[in-house]
Amino acid sequence: MKAASGGQQEHSGQSDFHARQPRCAWRLRELMAVRRNWYNTTKLVPELRRYGFDFDRSTVYRLVSAEQPPKIPLELVVALCRILDCRFEDLVVELDPEHGTDRSTKHGPAPAMPDGPVLSADFFDAES
Repeated sequence: MKAASGGQQEHSGQSDFHARQPRCAWRLRELMAVRRNWYNTTKLVPELRRYGFDFDRSTVYRLVSAEQPPKIPLELVVALCRILDCRFEDLVVELDPEHGTDRSTKHGPAPAMPDGPVLSADFFDAES
């Protein structure tokens, strides 16, 4: 009987370990759209080459399409942040472990908006 209960403890400890693991969402696709107005991966390929990452289009597509942060080198994360003019916290968002939602707000993920104004000051000026 002791062997069976020890196995249950080990299994329980493993599930507890996985429950404590941080869950994150990968926001590369959203940042490409908001920060650069890029809706496909074609424009990202040459930008990555400028930073020394020579990926084919299918690799970049998988990188952009991932829901979870992929296992990638830190240098690639830094390059993506520079290309998209964002911070790591914008690119990788920690999810609430109980609900699977963004921890920063209970109403969904925080938008990744540019720091400066989106519209020019005279956009709504009727005389222009």
